Amino acid sequence: MAGAYCKFCGRRCFVYRVIPDGPQKGWAGHLATCSEGMAHDREQTGHDHTTATNPQSGA
Repeated sequence: MAGAYCKFCGRRCFVYRVIPDGPQKGWAGHLATCSEGMAHDREQTGHDHTTATNPQSGA
C-alpha cells in the first residue's frame, strides 16, 4: 500500500481485514499489526488484525 504509514510505528504495518460485527458491520479495510496500532484498532472497532476476518484465508 503505497504511501500509508502507521502513525504509531512509522512503518507500513497494515493488513487487509473484514470486521463482520464491528460498529460499522461489514466494514473492510486495513488494520495495524504493531502493538500500539492493534490497541487503537481494538478501542475503535472491537477487533484487531488477529480477530477480524482474513478474506485471503479461504475460511
